[in-house]
Amino acid sequence: MSQPLPIDQLIKIRFDDLFLDLKQAQQNLMQDGKPKLSKIEIAQSKTARSLLRVEKQAIQEKDLNIKSELSFINSISDQVNSEIQTQLAASLIDVDFLYNKVLGLDSATPQLLDATSLKAATISSIEPLAANVPWFYNDLLKMINQPKYRRTDSKGKLVVVDNMRAALGFFGIENLTTVVTCLAFRRVLPQITDPYPTIKTRIWEEALASALASKKIARAAGLNHNHAFCLGMFRQLGKIVITKLYFRIFDSVQIQALKETEAARKHDEHLALLKLTPSGHFLNHLNSEYALKTSTQLIQKMDLKRVFIGNAMQELVENKCAADISALAKAVEQGHGYAQYRILKSYKLIDLQQSKDFVRSLNMPKGYLEILKNTDLRTLDLTFGAE
Repeated sequence: MSQPLPIDQLIKIRFDDLFLDLKQAQQNLMQDGKPKLSKIEIAQSKTARSLLRVEKQAIQEKDLNIKSELSFINSISDQVNSEIQTQLAASLIDVDFLYNKVLGLDSATPQLLDATSLKAATISSIEPLAANVPWFYNDLLKMINQPKYRRTDSKGKLVVVDNMRAALGFFGIENLTTVVTCLAFRRVLPQITDPYPTIKTRIWEEALASALASKKIARAAGLNHNHAFCLGMFRQLGKIVITKLYFRIFDSVQIQALKETEAARKHDEHLALLKLTPSGHFLNHLNSEYALKTSTQLIQKMDLKRVFIGNAMQELVENKCAADISALAKAVEQGHGYAQYRILKSYKLIDLQQSKDFVRSLNMPKGYLEILKNTDLRTLDLTFGAE
């Protein structure tokens, strides 16, 4: 009997599976620990009678042919993946390109975030900076017009928000760091990730839950909860970049290889290339290899002056032990771990004992788990004053 995986490795495997496809993650969980059936055993399970010797032989021959073809396709896939990783690693050197072109962020967004973090911040001081962010006003109005944020006056009439100052005042100074962080992050999410269409949802789900859990832990620890929220979300920026680049480079490399094999009349290689689709497992490998470091570079590129998250992000990417990192980095690391646990639990991808083992490994201070247990990690916890 094989030894069970360490709990942190098991959580990573489950979370990587979920990142790609929920149904497949659930199927993988059901097969966890079960012996893999041969093709003959699978065929035999579908009929009450015993398979004839000639039927078994036909199944074996078909299986061998399939395995041979798959082996060849996998060898071509390995070559494609190697070229993708080479090009991706080269792209990651140019942080300006990642920031401006891959994410599409601008220099005005960090300035706006800094302004919202000032203790003396006012709507009047923030408004001109908000106006400098090209996308911000439209996205802010879309957020306000969501049913959960709509307000009515004393006569029951819907309050109409139709200018920047009113929109900023609607949420209030106390919520603007959270709002700006969320709107900026949602704007840069990957859009087309076929054949894994839910990746966008998974990234947002993880980022929001991590940010909210980090914010709760920071508040309980007496830290700046807005900084914790911002870092909890922005630590996922690297995953967005790697994901976007992977799908772009895959298409480019495949097209170029198809042209080359067609010109060289390499028919078998050409047919194998046509059968290739983006590899979710290889994407997970690339994210494990590069995402956190890329997040660190992007946060440094933002050059935030009042949102102090750069040093903590550097500590996270260096994977230092808990005793050697700042309180903010520790809060965000614990928040991210707890968020992963809650997400896996919500999809029934972790059992009770695994949950206990993993949460225990996070080394939460006494009382924190109770706070987090009663926290909704799927909805922004905006605080509105008396109206």
